[in-house]
Amino acid sequence: MLHFDFPLSERVRNYIRVEQLFNRFNEALAGDDKWMHHAAIYTLFELVECASKAELKRDMLQELERQRLQQNASALPNQVHLDKLNQAIQELQTLNTHSAQNLRENEWLNAFRQRLNIAGGNTAVELPSYHFWLNQMAEQRREYLQKWSATALPIQNAVGLVLETLRSNPQVIDCQAVSGKYEHGGLIQTTQLLSIEMDSAFGVVPEVSANKYFTNINFLQANQESTRSKVAEQDFPFKLILCSVDNSK
Repeated sequence: MLHFDFPLSERVRNYIRVEQLFNRFNEALAGDDKWMHHAAIYTLFELVECASKAELKRDMLQELERQRLQQNASALPNQVHLDKLNQAIQELQTLNTHSAQNLRENEWLNAFRQRLNIAGGNTAVELPSYHFWLNQMAEQRREYLQKWSATALPIQNAVGLVLETLRSNPQVIDCQAVSGKYEHGGLIQTTQLLSIEMDSAFGVVPEVSANKYFTNINFLQANQESTRSKVAEQDFPFKLILCSVDNSK
């Protein structure tokens, strides 16, 4: 099954962007192949850029604090979840804002980064020290990658908790697209994330237009030649998943 996320606010869009970068980094980190770790370094630079933005930390602290106040006001607070909130808030508050800058100023990494946009700029001919690193034991490379990414772990934990809470009690609707189209009523104001789950065998990609009055979904034929293709002509089932802040634990 394929799962497509459509965030309905810029905050949630940023959270999902960071989540997917961490997923990519962690998958590359887990491998032993040197080219997996090569990909991990590329992703690390993207992570640093996203995770070091002051507004991301501010938005997450606001959301985590909102959830903590909600739990404390509850007659039956979820203590496990409350403990996670307290820990995530503490980690973010104590996060060294200069850590990302220190990573950017690492001369060895910076030499690699400056050549990202040059075709073949990070080959053994151009960067012998990087060639040496790539040919170390996998565990040695992994230790360096873990060290470089450690400053971003509080961001990973906070983003994971915020999105876990948002997705924790979804409204799931079984739908049927007719001639590649589906229309749903307006969304409540607190809906933050719309997701679509469907079988990849249908060979389509959803395109969503949503506001408080209506939600239109067009399913376009999957096409690797252009970003815009024709609306599919067939009928098929799919699941529409709506996640609202009101459904948070």
